[in-house]
Amino acid sequence: MRSMSLLTGMSVRAKATAAAVGTVALAIALCMLALVLVLQQNLRDSAKADAKQAAVSVADQLATSGKTKLAEKALVVTPQPVTIKAAGRVISPARPGEAPLDSKVVSSAPVFLTARAHTAYSVDVAPSTTAVDNATRLLLRQVAPAAAGLVLFVAALTWLLVGRALRPVAAIREEFTEITERALHRRVPVSKARDEISRLARTMNATLDRLHQAMTRQRQFVADASHELRSPIAAVRAQLELALARPSRTDWPTAVHKALLDTERLQAVASDLLLLARLDAQEAPPQAPVDLAALAAEEVRRHPGTVLEHADTSDADASNGDASDGDAGPATAAAVVHGSRVQLSRLLTNLTDNARRHARTTVSVGVAVRDGMVELSVDDDGPGIPESDRERVFERFTRLDDARARQDGGTGLGLAIAKDIAHAHGGTLTLHTSPRGGARVLLRLPVAAVVR
Repeated sequence: MRSMSLLTGMSVRAKATAAAVGTVALAIALCMLALVLVLQQNLRDSAKADAKQAAVSVADQLATSGKTKLAEKALVVTPQPVTIKAAGRVISPARPGEAPLDSKVVSSAPVFLTARAHTAYSVDVAPSTTAVDNATRLLLRQVAPAAAGLVLFVAALTWLLVGRALRPVAAIREEFTEITERALHRRVPVSKARDEISRLARTMNATLDRLHQAMTRQRQFVADASHELRSPIAAVRAQLELALARPSRTDWPTAVHKALLDTERLQAVASDLLLLARLDAQEAPPQAPVDLAALAAEEVRRHPGTVLEHADTSDADASNGDASDGDAGPATAAAVVHGSRVQLSRLLTNLTDNARRHARTTVSVGVAVRDGMVELSVDDDGPGIPESDRERVFERFTRLDDARARQDGGTGLGLAIAKDIAHAHGGTLTLHTSPRGGARVLLRLPVAAVVR
C-alpha cells in the first residue's frame, strides 16, 4: 500500500525514470547472475578435469613406485588435496619423519607414503575452488561499478528525454488553465510532432470548438427566449395596469380575453423551450412502431383544408415481405418507423402549421417509401423560401416574415423543434421547392424492420 501511495504522488517524469532505472537494473542483475553462473560452471568443470588428471598422475606414480621396489617411501606430488585408499582403507600420506595416518590428506605439498607391489590404490583428488572464488570476486569488483554507472546514466538520460517530451503537455496545461467561459475562443498549442500529445491537443481543441459553439448557441438561445417571453409578459402587464387604472371604463371580458391570448402564447413558448431542452439533452425517444401514413391522415382530418396526397409505396413489398399474404394489409403499412408517436406527431403538426401560415390556398401532405426510407413531404403554394435562407429557417427564433409570424402566434421554434426530432429519430429534414410553387419540407426516416 505504501508503494502504491508513493507512486500515486509521483510525477509522470519521475515514474518514467523509475521504470527505466528499474528495468535496466533488473536486466543488468539478471545478466550478471547468468554470467556468474556460467563462469562458475565452466571453472568447476575445468577444476574437475584438472582433479581427474591429477588423480591419474598420482595413481601412475604409486604404480611405478610399487613396481621398482627401490624405496619404502614413495614420493607423491599433487597440487590439490588427495585421498588415497588401499584395500578399502584410507592411507594418509606422511611427510618425512612422520608416521602415516588413516585420514584424508588436505595438503597439496609433496608427500611420502609407503607403496607396496601388487596393491590396488584408489586415488581421489578434490577439485580446487580457488579459481572459482577468485574469478567471482574479480567479476563482481569490476562489473558492479560499471553497472551502477550505467544505471545512473539511464536515469539521467530518461529524466531529460521525458522532460523534453512532456514540454508540450506543460504548455497545454498552462494554456488550458487560462480558458474560461469568457475565453472559449482560445486553443491549446499543437506541436508539429505527430505523436500522442499532438493528437491529444487536437482532440482538446476539437472539444473546445464544440463547447464554444454550444455556449454560443446557448447564449443566443437565452437571449432569444428572453426577448420572446418579454413581449407577451409586457403585453399582459400593460393590459392589467390599464384595466386597474380605469376599472369603471374597462371592458373586462375583452381585457381578460386579450390577457388569456398572451398567456397562451407564453405557455406555447414555455412548452417549446422545455421540449428543446429535452432534445438538447439527447434523450433517446421510445422505440415503438409508428405509422407515418396514419399520422398524416390524422393531421388532415384535424385540418380539413389540408390535402393528403396518394402515398407512393414502391418499396412496400421489399419492406413488408411477401405482398401475396392474405393479411398483408394495405400497402401504406410500409411507411412504419421506430420512434415516439408523440414527438413525430408534434413534428408533423409543426410542419403543417408552418405551411398553413405561409400558404395561399392549399397545403398537402404526402408519404412515400423509397430506398428503405420513409419520406414525408409537406407542400404549400405560398411564396416559398429563398435557397439562401433554407438552412437559417431551422435555427431557433428565426422568422423570415417576423410581423406576420407574430400576429399568427408563431414562436419561431417550430422548424427547429421539427429538425431536432428528426435527428433524434435518425432522420433528416430538408427544404426544397414544391411543385405547387411554394416550399416543400421533406422528412426522411429509416423504415422500421418488420419482425415476424
